[in-house]
Amino acid sequence: MAVDRLSSLLTTDRPQWGVVFLGLFLLAVPGMSLVGFAVVGAVREAESIVLSGVLLLLALLALRGIAFELRMVRAAPEIESIEPTEMRGIAGAILVGGFVTFVLVVEGRLTPVVAASLTGLLAVVVRRPLAVPAYCGAFVGMTSPIVFPTYWQGLVAATLAVAVYLLAQPVFHGVGGKLGTTAFVGAALTILGTPTSFLGDQLPASDTVGLVVAFSVVAAVVTFTLHHRSPLDPVSASGVVGLLGGVALPWLYPVVGDLLAAAIYAASFAGMSDSTRIPDERWMALAGIVVGLVVVYTAPYLGGSGGKLGTIAFISCLAVYGLLGTVYHVLVKIHVERLPRRDVS
Repeated sequence: MAVDRLSSLLTTDRPQWGVVFLGLFLLAVPGMSLVGFAVVGAVREAESIVLSGVLLLLALLALRGIAFELRMVRAAPEIESIEPTEMRGIAGAILVGGFVTFVLVVEGRLTPVVAASLTGLLAVVVRRPLAVPAYCGAFVGMTSPIVFPTYWQGLVAATLAVAVYLLAQPVFHGVGGKLGTTAFVGAALTILGTPTSFLGDQLPASDTVGLVVAFSVVAAVVTFTLHHRSPLDPVSASGVVGLLGGVALPWLYPVVGDLLAAAIYAASFAGMSDSTRIPDERWMALAGIVVGLVVVYTAPYLGGSGGKLGTIAFISCLAVYGLLGTVYHVLVKIHVERLPRRDVS
């Protein structure tokens, strides 16, 4: 019944723009909140005015990217329809993806990065058309068992993620990290509604920050290249990078390997972006830098929640997208002002 109700709201012949704007709001606010926490982390934990200024600039660029998206949505003549059958398939894929990942973490003793990567790759093999929503569910399943001590909490979070996925379907197409942000909303709302709380960690040592950023850049660029210049689809590209990093980095770097694995996985989500959002590897490298910085400086906040890494990728891609849009508008304005004035009276 709930699926049929959502289907009636998301139709092309009777678009409900309030619902569309709600979907945009549900994704934009968590992303901006997370980059805000990164600014706080740079000020309070790292005591760095320079870094906090850089992160604040990134937050403003991300806000600019959200404004561009809002303008596009308002200008759109219609929104895509979702048939009830398709919606049920999406809902089932998210629930199954979350359950499988959570089982792999709790019962299989796998790290969340490895578990979610395997779930995504398995979904591509078993049911490729539903691999994207299944991957979204996998991010819900990455929530720490300390935060979700029962499967019921995971089920509630996945159900909420289904609603957000469907509401936000018309917005932010092709922006890397959208799936993770969707999962993060479901997980965070569940955490806030239960006695459990988010986890926190200390900021890594200063010499580790450069390593995190470097691995993030490589992972973002490699995923983007695999996605756009090889037969791999976005889920497969991210899953391969996440699986390799999740297995190798904790072994190569015993002390900070888990942090590095989380960073490359977050960056792989940025690499899932469509070229209409991030045009090439050069700009994707910039997104990777942003991912690395936000991963580091949000370490003390909102830990243990599934989808946090994806939300970091999402806001990082929006910052680059906002920068690209701003540069484009400035160049167009300069070009128009330099055009010779003609008497057309």
